[in-house]
Amino acid sequence: MKLSEKMILAGWVINKNEDNTFIVYGPNNQKYSYDPSAKIWSGDAVDLEKEVDEDLEIIKQGKRSPITSSSRLTALNHTKQSSQPVRYICSKRLVEGKTVLHLGTGLDRFAKRDLLASGCLEVADYDPNFYPDSSVLKKKYDVVMAHYILNIIPPKVRHQVYQLIGRTLNTEGIVYLTVQGVWPVVNKYEIIRPLDDGYLIKTGYNQTFRKGYESADIVNEIQQELGGQAKVLTMFYSNTFISWSRERNHSVLNDKV
Repeated sequence: MKLSEKMILAGWVINKNEDNTFIVYGPNNQKYSYDPSAKIWSGDAVDLEKEVDEDLEIIKQGKRSPITSSSRLTALNHTKQSSQPVRYICSKRLVEGKTVLHLGTGLDRFAKRDLLASGCLEVADYDPNFYPDSSVLKKKYDVVMAHYILNIIPPKVRHQVYQLIGRTLNTEGIVYLTVQGVWPVVNKYEIIRPLDDGYLIKTGYNQTFRKGYESADIVNEIQQELGGQAKVLTMFYSNTFISWSRERNHSVLNDKV
């Protein structure tokens, strides 16, 4: 079996660059490049195949799902500016004077810079693949944000994320979440079949999970998982931007909109 085929089975994500070279992301913060014209990997091919085989054994034992791994690794590479939800938060100064935990930062390399520039006191990034320092999860924060994370993970893992949000948020804190809408999921991806409460889709060389949310559905899901009150603040096309607080009558925007 080719090494690339093993990677796909293990949930590693293979991205093709404009120069026809490849970047490969593994689930434990691994990153490799491959030049097909020279047939050269950035790391030792023997060691690389050993890592993939170890991942396949973990999957065989049922300790990790390749679908979950590949879903988490399909982060958009922000090359010019931070994501739209982060830009919205900064423009409204929603984190001014607050500490922030950014869950699922992915490849949004501009987010921390922009949040600090908008008056945020501290930004801690956590992403199991790109910012894997779990020590930041031992603290509590005034704001926890997670954008386009809940819609890429199946229900069991999603429940774990909600639990993590509850553990890391200060008592009077605010959560900001963004999820993908139904339209892009149904119309932009090649759907293979229904899976749990979403779909198994094909994206590039990989098969991953995707769920599209109507605004009312994500509000209900958050309140069922966390209690409190969730509010729709704005829409980015069909994607929903939500705030949540433990307080039933919280004032989210503090008249800054």
